[in-house]
Amino acid sequence: MAENTPAHGQSKGKSIACMACGIASIVLSWSYGCGLIPAIVSLILGGQCAKEGVQNTFTKVGKITGIIGLILSIILGVIMIIIAVAAAATGISNY
Repeated sequence: MAENTPAHGQSKGKSIACMACGIASIVLSWSYGCGLIPAIVSLILGGQCAKEGVQNTFTKVGKITGIIGLILSIILGVIMIIIAVAAAATGISNY
């Protein structure tokens, strides 16, 4: 079977959704950690595809971009928390 040919019709949709969620996680990670949700969905879909025996390019790209998006979201979320705490400690915030 060719590398990009999934074993089942439904698995092809999961593979493409995995890749789309992975790419969305990278794009959304820059907006206050909103990329966490699509990153987790991408990793779950990638795991389901692996369980079904489908390892095509879409699934591989989805897993990789999902991991990158997850890491970026966590790092940027921590940075935003540090900035908020520092602003509150110095009295910059008027809240």
